[in-house]
Amino acid sequence: MALLTAVLTGSTVLLAAAPAQATAHGKDGRIAFRRYYNADHTRGDIFTISPDGTAERQLTHSRRTRLATEPDWSPGGRWIEYQVARHGDLDNSRLYKLRPDGTHRTFIDESCNAPCRSDGFAQWSPGGQRIAFQRESGPADDPTALVAVYVMRADGTHVRQVTQRGADPNVDHRFQDRGPTWSPTAKRLAIERQNNSTGLHAIWTVRLDGTRLRRITPWRLDAAQPDWSPDGRWILMRSQEESDDSGNVWLVHPDGTDLHRVTHTAAGAGKWGSGSFSPSGHEIVASHSPGVGAAGNADVFVMRLDGSHRRNVTTSGAFESAPDWGPR
Repeated sequence: MALLTAVLTGSTVLLAAAPAQATAHGKDGRIAFRRYYNADHTRGDIFTISPDGTAERQLTHSRRTRLATEPDWSPGGRWIEYQVARHGDLDNSRLYKLRPDGTHRTFIDESCNAPCRSDGFAQWSPGGQRIAFQRESGPADDPTALVAVYVMRADGTHVRQVTQRGADPNVDHRFQDRGPTWSPTAKRLAIERQNNSTGLHAIWTVRLDGTRLRRITPWRLDAAQPDWSPDGRWILMRSQEESDDSGNVWLVHPDGTDLHRVTHTAAGAGKWGSGSFSPSGHEIVASHSPGVGAAGNADVFVMRLDGSHRRNVTTSGAFESAPDWGPR
C-alpha cells in the first residue's frame, strides 16, 4: 500500500480496546505486489511472486493510462482484490477482483456513483464474504471532502457506511478515514484516520456499526495503513506517513500497548512502505526504498516479526511495493 517512517520514544497510547485481519490464518503462499512502469508512478500492474523471489507472474495488463495497485488476497486464495486508478490518481479509482492466474477480471464497484468519486484500499473479511474499503465523496478536487470507511459484500452489493455516518459529503471535514483492516473475529476494523488540520495520521479501531472508535497510536507517530495479524495479537503499520525519505515498520497490540519498531532505518536513510503479515503469522512482508538496485527504487522484503532474517524478494530494478501475502 504506501510508505512509513518513525521516530518515537516512550509513547503513551490511549484507551483499551476489546481483544481483537487483513491476513487470514493459513499456510504461506505467494506474495502479490504492484510494479510501477514510470518515474511518475502513474502506470503499473499487479504481479505475484514466491517468497523466495522465484516464479514471478504478471496478473493485470493495464492500459497506458491506468494504474493497477493495492492488491489484497481473499482468505481462501481464490481471488485478489485491487484498485485501478486513472493516470495514477488514487482519488479517481475503482475496485476490481481477479483470479490468481489473471483470469475472471470482475468489476465490483457499481455502487460508486456521485457523490462518490473514488473507492480503494480494500481488504477482504476473514470469511471472504465481505470487503472493507475507503470511499471518497464530494466535489472533485476538494482535499477535505468526506473520506470514510465502508463495508460491502464481495460482489459489490449491500454497501454500508461504517465511519462518519450522516456526514455531508459536500462540506469540509476535520478527519478522513482510510485503509481498513479486519480483526480475526470480523467484529472490529482497524483504520487510519487523518487529521486535516494537522496533516497527521493515527491508527484507530472501530466496531462495524461505527461505535467505540478508539485511537491506539499517538498522532506524532503519523501511522498509516494497518494490517491485523492472523492471531489477532498485533496490528502492523508504517509511520511518518507524510515523509518521503524516512520511515519504519511498527507493531502494536489492538489495545494500544507495546508499541514498538520492527525496523530501525535512520531518518533520511530510507523509507519502509506498507506491509502485510504472512498467513502463518510468523513473518512480515513490506517494501523499502531504496531497494537493491542502483536506481534506488523500492523492493519487496520479507522478515520475521522482530525484523530479523530480512531478505529481498524482488530485484527487477523497477519500483515495487504494496505487497500482500497470500495463502497456499
